[in-house]
Order: sequence, then structure tokens, then C-alpha cells
Amino acid sequence: MSEPKYVLVAHMGHNAPWLQIQTRMEIKERIAYIKAHKPKGERPLRLKLLKIVEEPLPPKLENANAAWQKADAARKKAYAARAKAYAAWVKAYAARQKANAELEKVVAAWARADTAWKKADAARQKANAALEKAIVSPEGIAFHQQVCGCAWTPERPDILLQIATQEEKE
Repeated sequence: MSEPKYVLVAHMGHNAPWLQIQTRMEIKERIAYIKAHKPKGERPLRLKLLKIVEEPLPPKLENANAAWQKADAARKKAYAARAKAYAAWVKAYAARQKANAELEKVVAAWARADTAWKKADAARQKANAALEKAIVSPEGIAFHQQVCGCAWTPERPDILLQIATQEEKE
């Protein structure tokens, strides 16, 4: 099974930045959730604004996204090594009476992998913070207006408020 590919998506949820990194499966699940559980009056707007962003990113967002992708790849690699080391640790622990020396080797490998994972996770968290900052920067806000055009702003992130505004205009 191949690793899911991440894409940039606009307005995945109203409790998050307007631009997020998600998998296509997560986007499909969110669409299904909206169709099944959100109020009928909100569904058209939610489904209209939830979209994969395929337009070229402005440099600040592109750099932040590239850094996030790189940090995420390193984190996944470290996590795989950590998971592999942990699985070996579990197996060695069960055979502890026969292989205590082997257990110590595996625990050391797990500790190294865990340290590497923590370092990669910290780098990803730092990249994520930079990405979130870029999303709400003037350039990110301008890009949002370019690709979406709704009334979202960092100060008014709830896109559902547009429903009331649209109804008042009508």
C-alpha cells in the first residue's frame, strides 16, 4: 500500500486555518461528513468553499509548504524506523529470559530511533508553525482572496457567518 499524498485544501473545517495540508481520503471523508451531518442550509457553502488548491502558491506559502513537506518526509522516515524498532523491542521483551542481551541492543536502537523521531517531530512542528503564520500573513490572506473570494479573514475565520450576510443582502 502506497503512502497517501498530501494536497493543499481550502476550508476543510472552520476551527482551523483556511488552508490545510490533507490527504484526498481525508477530504472525501470531510465531504461525506458535511453531507450527512451538517445543517442543510450550510452544506452548499461548505461544499463550495472546500476545495483542493491547485493554483501556484505565492513564494512565502510555497517555501513554507516545501519546508513542511520535507519535515514531514523526515518525520515519516523516522517514525517508520521508530515503529520498526518498537516492534523488535516487543518481540525481544517476550523472549527476555532467553535473550536479555538482545533486548538491550534493541532498546538502544529504539532509543536512537525515538530521539531521531523527536527531532524530526520538532522540526515538523516548527515548519507547521511557520506554515500557519504564512497562511495568515498578508500574502496568505491575499492568496486566499485570489483562490476563494469568500469573506474569511484571520479575525473572522467562521465562513458560516457568510450565510447570514448573504441572506441579509437578498
